[in-house]
Amino acid sequence: MSKSTKLITDIRHPNYYRDQFDWNMWRLTYEGGNDYTIRYLKKFSNRETDADFTSRRDITPVPAFAKAAVNDIRNAIFQRMRDVVRRGGSKSYQEAVEGLNGGVDMRGTNMTAFMGYEALTELLIMGKVGIYVDMPVVSGQTLADTKGVRPYLYMYPIEDILSWRQSHPDDASEYSAVLLRDRMIEYCDPADFDFDLPESLPSGTVERFRYVYVDPVTKLVNVQFYNADGEPTDREGIVTQGLAPIELELTRIPFIILDIGESVLKDVCKHQIALLNLGSSDVAYALKANFPFYTEQRDLRAVGDHLKHAAIGDGTATSGGQPGADNEIKVGATHGRAYDLRAERPGFIHPSPEPLEASIKLQEKLEDDIRKLVNLAVANKIGRPISAEAKDMDNQGLEAGLSFIGLVLENGERKLAEFWAAYEERVQTKRQIPTIKYPDRYSLKSDLTRLDEAKKLSDLMYAIPGHTVKRELARAIVASLLGGKVSVDTLETIYNEIEKANYTTSDPDIILQAREQGLCGEQTASIALGFDENEYKQAQQDHLARIERIAKAQTVGFGQAMSNPAARGLADLSDNPSASAKAEKVASRDTTLQDSTKVPVRGKGKSKEGE
Repeated sequence: MSKSTKLITDIRHPNYYRDQFDWNMWRLTYEGGNDYTIRYLKKFSNRETDADFTSRRDITPVPAFAKAAVNDIRNAIFQRMRDVVRRGGSKSYQEAVEGLNGGVDMRGTNMTAFMGYEALTELLIMGKVGIYVDMPVVSGQTLADTKGVRPYLYMYPIEDILSWRQSHPDDASEYSAVLLRDRMIEYCDPADFDFDLPESLPSGTVERFRYVYVDPVTKLVNVQFYNADGEPTDREGIVTQGLAPIELELTRIPFIILDIGESVLKDVCKHQIALLNLGSSDVAYALKANFPFYTEQRDLRAVGDHLKHAAIGDGTATSGGQPGADNEIKVGATHGRAYDLRAERPGFIHPSPEPLEASIKLQEKLEDDIRKLVNLAVANKIGRPISAEAKDMDNQGLEAGLSFIGLVLENGERKLAEFWAAYEERVQTKRQIPTIKYPDRYSLKSDLTRLDEAKKLSDLMYAIPGHTVKRELARAIVASLLGGKVSVDTLETIYNEIEKANYTTSDPDIILQAREQGLCGEQTASIALGFDENEYKQAQQDHLARIERIAKAQTVGFGQAMSNPAARGLADLSDNPSASAKAEKVASRDTTLQDSTKVPVRGKGKSKEGE
């Protein structure tokens, strides 16, 4: 039997064939542009000519609603990426994470941007994305030769992850073999030009295939490169027969696949294609058919080709007889028309707008459906059915889906950090592996929604007895207001303060009323209002000094008896401030023992002359 001629570059995983027919549609649905219009805009019918179709395609707008929906999901996660904790690790790792010395991809990108923008966007669009941790070749053996040499990352779109084999759970590596496709830049040859070209420039791309596997004997990772014809090559793509694979000092293949199951655009692609064709039809209709035209009643007996015309074909007038009416008339703002006494007034009519309005309503529904279906796709990532019982419940499911995606990113970044440490240190016990922690919650609530929810919870605090439940409601208020906006450490600090507080409210009205009624002490009231622990002592001294100043101002001499302190601005010196002040006021208006019965009250104010 002859040996099979199948090349290693032709191998594909079964799942690759299953999904590859949808990949182009998912990607174009997000990217849009001319390629999307050319691929998915259809002719009205066979009666539409190629010229008309091309003209219509050139003015067709691209409905990028799916892209906007995906970006909303991405941004909801990305805005929390600043709270990702990355502690520990080697110095080179920490510098790369911050975007220093070339960043994590040797292009100046920090880890937050790489994971939260590049990898996350690709993950949402395609459902999967691969990330490979590579290391430059160390040419020398001294420390000087290795200075500045460190690992770096790059992505593989799902189309370039050709095949993979997962290893046994007892093995160190997650994969025992992977086949990847690299798209390398091809540079022009300076010898092709009749002038000196100091530096060659990119002129195209070329495919190179990377076969990475764990050797079953040595248990070390090996890498072999191939060109499109299946011939072994070196790193630069130069064919070298008999070239041995490159052995890495790694026991795990430094490659991960972030996987959320399927693209969030899977169920909305056809919606956007329908929107594209509906919008194109409406634009063409509005430009070519949706305009008024002039109508006028005519006596058909006075027109027709059987009657002599006022002018012949060459434009000269006819002679003799009664000419028939000309078919062409002039209309416009500067042209009037005479019409018969018994005829209807001439006018303009236009096509009915109902078909266009129906199409617009359908497009609006499709636009809403796209956003709902994208959100539903994210919510269903947690594996629970989402009903349409209430918008709040939908948001909860969506936020749980966002947390799931965040968990996928966190797990992937932890593996990347382990590969990074393995490149830098052979001995596993000496590796500096950083700690990676992503936020636990991703909230989509607006500030107004948060505030309204917090107010409702605040009202419940006074309706339910018990310190424990009040503290739990206080925690819920904090989570509603600040959840997803501050770091987890900050939330934990706030929760600890709530737990240690000797009071269950900070409402100023309630605290002041409790203080006035003698239900709490000044120290507790002061702390509950947010002041320092001993601020109430200074407030007591200031209050006493204020009473003394008022007493001096309201009496002939300080220390003399004061008949009614409450009426003199010293309510604190009266047993019943409110009643005492009112009693003195009533007594001052009593005219029983006075010469005049006129009540001694101030009259209406008078304005000055000239005002």
